[in-house]
Amino acid sequence: NQNDTFTHNVTVTGTVANKKGIAPEGKIEVELPTAMTFRVDQDGTFQGSDFRVENKSKVGIDVFVDEFRTNAGGNITVKKKEELEAQKTTLNRSNVYLELSGNVGGQTQTVDLAKVSELSDENNRKILNVSGGNTGLIQLQGGAGTAFDTGSSKENPQGIDETGASGDFTLIYKIKKDSK
Repeated sequence: NQNDTFTHNVTVTGTVANKKGIAPEGKIEVELPTAMTFRVDQDGTFQGSDFRVENKSKVGIDVFVDEFRTNAGGNITVKKKEELEAQKTTLNRSNVYLELSGNVGGQTQTVDLAKVSELSDENNRKILNVSGGNTGLIQLQGGAGTAFDTGSSKENPQGIDETGASGDFTLIYKIKKDSK
């Protein structure tokens, strides 16, 4: 009834960081990148990016690549690294491989984004661990094909050699308290 009055309880929770910006005990506060970009130049050279992950918690955290998917509307094809490397000179620049590289326990850990859905063991998707109050680094790296598009040449560019290519992807991270 439009004349009735309703009430609803909303729980409000707050935290106050210490003077070093660290969240209180029992809380995890992490800053992750909200956008990642890459670029492939006219010669097929891949240019990735570095992204900082800031752990504003007292406890260490583990960062996992939980999901990677291609969104509709783009014309970039993400391939597995070994597949692209084997066919690099026969694939055009719209074919790329993407991988994330981080540091887990002092060792470099790399995750091929085209393989994320195949990695059933969560530890194979762990990309980074960051101790409390510290910052970690994730690098987006990759490669691209170097061949001309079908029917294209330097003198007569066709397809992506004329128009370029673009794509949007969704990357989902999972963050957990450090397993140590």
